[in-house]
Amino acid sequence: MNDSELQDKKLPAYWKEIYGWLYGSYWNRLLDNDWFLTLITFGANRIIRKALLKEISPGAKVLQLGATYGSQMEDVARAVGRSGRYDVLDVSQAALHRVKEKYQYLYPQMHFINQNANRAFRYKDYDVIICYNLLHEVPAVQKSKIVNNALNSIKPGGEAVFIDYHNPKPWHPLRWIIKSFNRLYEPFAEKLWENEILSYSDGRLGYKWHKITYFHGLYQKAVATRKYPLFFEQAGQMEDSGPF
Repeated sequence: MNDSELQDKKLPAYWKEIYGWLYGSYWNRLLDNDWFLTLITFGANRIIRKALLKEISPGAKVLQLGATYGSQMEDVARAVGRSGRYDVLDVSQAALHRVKEKYQYLYPQMHFINQNANRAFRYKDYDVIICYNLLHEVPAVQKSKIVNNALNSIKPGGEAVFIDYHNPKPWHPLRWIIKSFNRLYEPFAEKLWENEILSYSDGRLGYKWHKITYFHGLYQKAVATRKYPLFFEQAGQMEDSGPF
């Protein structure tokens, strides 16, 4: 089955208009190579993949929002192991078909879900939810829905891990090249320069956030860890305890 045989009726209109050319069959062959991803990420591909793997434990129940290219998903499948579960959710049937053909027999712990990440997820007890280079491809309203869906679907002590673009340092040699490219081809990416990912979340008090940047601020890993209910309640009581 090829991409043209798959009827992606769920794909948003903005996705088809902006990214339809990029995720066609010709580019798929290039994008699915780590050397090419290393080239277009200015060498950061391996760094951000390794940064993600630090958050994955054997036997974990993991959900990834959006199928990706290269070795990223294989890295996670191996880290989770046969004793874990690795769900991959994508709005595109073609994208899911591609990764299913690639991985379903190698990693039986992988399961594939055709759904938009801005809709509520079926399960609410994931150890880790991965949002890997997805937020820069969606409008601000969708960013908020996706972030909140991820936060609402991890269990206490679980993590939502966001790997994505970030505002590079003012002196970064690639800053203006990337800015110009984004204006032409990635119209939603610059919002991640202007806003922290946590700003798209509603219930911030229920989560502990931390962020690490890479390549002089060009990429980021933002991790939200869900607090245990007792800790959250105590924190709320402390905040409302008086005028001091």
